[in-house]
Amino acid sequence: MGGWQVKILTIVLFFLAFAQVCFSQTDELRLISPIGSVVRSAFVPGWGQFHSRSPIRGTLSVIGVGACLSGALVAHNSFLNIYNNQYIPAATIDPKSEEAAAQYKRSNERYKVRQFFLYAAIGVWAYSVIDSYVGAKFYNAKIRVDSLIEEAKEIEKLGVSVDATPTKIALILNKSF
Repeated sequence: MGGWQVKILTIVLFFLAFAQVCFSQTDELRLISPIGSVVRSAFVPGWGQFHSRSPIRGTLSVIGVGACLSGALVAHNSFLNIYNNQYIPAATIDPKSEEAAAQYKRSNERYKVRQFFLYAAIGVWAYSVIDSYVGAKFYNAKIRVDSLIEEAKEIEKLGVSVDATPTKIALILNKSF
């Protein structure tokens, strides 16, 4: 795949994930499956974060992996250019010449940069998978806490309160007629 094709695919996947977040919002908040988030992020980096309602972290994951893969592609093209156009001709004339050794060293540096970007992309992708799991867990915890707070407010409206200490629990009914 060429560089422009990767960019277009990244943009399309970003907008699909963004649309999923925007159009899946309902009045009733539901819990998110952490495993579902992991699977999404394993398939497309950042998708799990969008699923777990973390669009900023999802965007950073998409951009991070895309940037690393773009850097790897640029380094790979530079490596091939130096290797095929400068090292091979110099090595064909005299494989032990200083020029051949210098061109091999230059191409090898580009190869190492390419490998660095590929490993960085894998690292960012792995982080995305882990972060999507943790993000879904935090989102679910927040939803549960918010639900408990709302239920406590409803109980307070009924005039019921609970007083708890280490030695006693008291249920107090406060209702005026």
